[in-house]
Amino acid sequence: MQDKSVAGSFGNIDKLVSEIPNKYLLVNTARVRAQQVVNGAEPLVDGANPEKAVSTAFAEIAAGRLEVSTEPQPMPQPESEDQLPE
Repeated sequence: MQDKSVAGSFGNIDKLVSEIPNKYLLVNTARVRAQQVVNGAEPLVDGANPEKAVSTAFAEIAAGRLEVSTEPQPMPQPESEDQLPE
């Protein structure tokens, strides 16, 4: 059995869909994570090639290293004018 934490071992699409069942969310998650890797984020799997950011993102998804939620996140509330420092 292969170690799931090694980059490039994401296997087939079925493994990815088992981690993130919505294919549109899967693709968008991989896109966002690949952009983070391109911008200098540390890969979450061993043996990742920074020049293959999409493969790294898929490997991270397959290894279950990314937390994905479809729940809306609360928006930060702007500070009111009376709370702003002078």
